[in-house]
Amino acid sequence: MRPFRVVVAGRPNVGKSAIFNRLIRRRQSLVHDLPGVTRDLIEADGRLSDGRRFRVVDTGGYEPEGREDIPRAVREKALGAIREADLVLLVIDASAGILPADRGFAAVVRQAGAPVAVVANKIDRKEGREGEVEAWNLGFNEVYGVSAEHGEGFDDLLDAIGARMPKVSEDDREETGDEQDEDPRREIAVAIVGRPNVGKSSLSNALLGRERSIVAAVAGTTRDSVDAYLHHGGRDFRLVDTAGIRRKGKTERGPEVLSVVQARKRIEDCDLALLIVDAAEGPTAQDATVASYVHDAGKGLVLVANKWDLAGGEAAAQQLQETLAEKVPFARHAPVLRVSAKTGRGVSKILAVAAQVAENRRRRVSTGELNRVLGRSLRDSPPRTAGGRRLRVYYVAQTGTAPPTFTIVANREERLHFSEERRIENLIRGTADFSGSPLRLSVRSRSREEAKERRSSRK
Repeated sequence: MRPFRVVVAGRPNVGKSAIFNRLIRRRQSLVHDLPGVTRDLIEADGRLSDGRRFRVVDTGGYEPEGREDIPRAVREKALGAIREADLVLLVIDASAGILPADRGFAAVVRQAGAPVAVVANKIDRKEGREGEVEAWNLGFNEVYGVSAEHGEGFDDLLDAIGARMPKVSEDDREETGDEQDEDPRREIAVAIVGRPNVGKSSLSNALLGRERSIVAAVAGTTRDSVDAYLHHGGRDFRLVDTAGIRRKGKTERGPEVLSVVQARKRIEDCDLALLIVDAAEGPTAQDATVASYVHDAGKGLVLVANKWDLAGGEAAAQQLQETLAEKVPFARHAPVLRVSAKTGRGVSKILAVAAQVAENRRRRVSTGELNRVLGRSLRDSPPRTAGGRRLRVYYVAQTGTAPPTFTIVANREERLHFSEERRIENLIRGTADFSGSPLRLSVRSRSREEAKERRSSRK
């Protein structure tokens, strides 16, 4: 069943994103004092106290006079979302009163024909209470005064949303409970990351089959991390189109700084990342930096060489592989896909590979299998520590997943030399398919109880 859609809309800088974050109960949409921070449509699930879920859509500020490409695209996307809404929350800044832009937008929403509730934000201010009363002059049947900053008034607003939603049975209610969130197969969250202007939004749109994110030949067009949902190959995916991650010296103050912070945070919330590289330019040091963020967060990684229609043939493919191995060492385990978001070439393979990487990241290998493969190698050539000493390895066990984590039990607890980490990681990758997933290694000494049991078994 299509989820109940609540669209948060209004002119710029009235607090739409703050209201969106309150409704989904987490900080996802960027909030900043400057108008125009939100550009794309941002979606996430809200939830009522009885377990019913609804989809919340945050829109960019509606500017009827904006003639440039980006304001016009923001306006068109907001109108498209309003036409598909089950309920529009028309947000005004109550502390500023009703402005001509509010009246103009109210007329646009009324013409679209969707049900509307007016949300008078910022009633925590003295002027806000007066503005809440004035909001009734817009001519709609419902006005809710709220303070997105302090959370005031949201119980009534959620009740109004719930009153419009279908009722659910006890069985349906159980299926919407917390236990579903713990099912790792329910959804694969995929962050689309990379430096600015490599085609992240174009690729997101190509995967979705529709223009969801705003695409422009201006670096930094995407500011928010934009979520979109689709079903492919029997799996549910959530695509997160993030802002381009720049070097600190290249990032402007204000909303763009927040965008980069948000992009890194969203990487941590996902299962894996698609690192988009400009195939025509080739990988750069900045691509390696972005890959390191994904690796450090323990997430899966797929390298996507976009704009392959501009790059060339097999010779270029070989050159790409060699350059990636040299400049992006964090990605040596990652699949490499050559695609063109513009022509559609190779795009159909991406989600299948992403699903496989997500599965690899949660893969387990038995202790017996690990030691069958690693045992002789680690006995014949004991690993060296960072201090140069040799370790006596008793056994290796997998102690975690997402990412796969392995513990080497030895006679001393000491960090491995980086070359030995690489060697053991390669041995582990020989036991099962871990492509696309980072591995974590640690060393611990055998406990007294383990040593005692080992001596008893010998007797």
